[in-house]
Amino acid sequence: MIRTITLDTIDHGPVTFEEPPWCIGHHWQRDIGRNDITHRSVRVKAAVDTESHGLLPVLNGWVSWAPFAELVPRVAVEVDVQGDFEAEDITQVVQGLQLAGARLEKLAAEAIRLRGELS
Repeated sequence: MIRTITLDTIDHGPVTFEEPPWCIGHHWQRDIGRNDITHRSVRVKAAVDTESHGLLPVLNGWVSWAPFAELVPRVAVEVDVQGDFEAEDITQVVQGLQLAGARLEKLAAEAIRLRGELS
């Protein structure tokens, strides 16, 4: 079910638009222009558990679509692995990166599926 919502923008005043069911809402957007209005899906995450650094986030990703600035949904990606690791930790780091890659592939497939719904 598609909802219609209205956001106040700094350049166009109140803007009413349809919010797709996969969007988490717009509570995180403040003082924005119309072209900055962005739909976001839930975050997809991956982490790695290492002996030397403990649990480290490796990936944050989500479907993102700014309907007034972009033609189709895209995939937002934050990948971060930094540090000097013990050699024994590298297997876990690699596994975390492989998990991140698999989750990104699923996220990309979802973005492509959502594009089909716009046609």
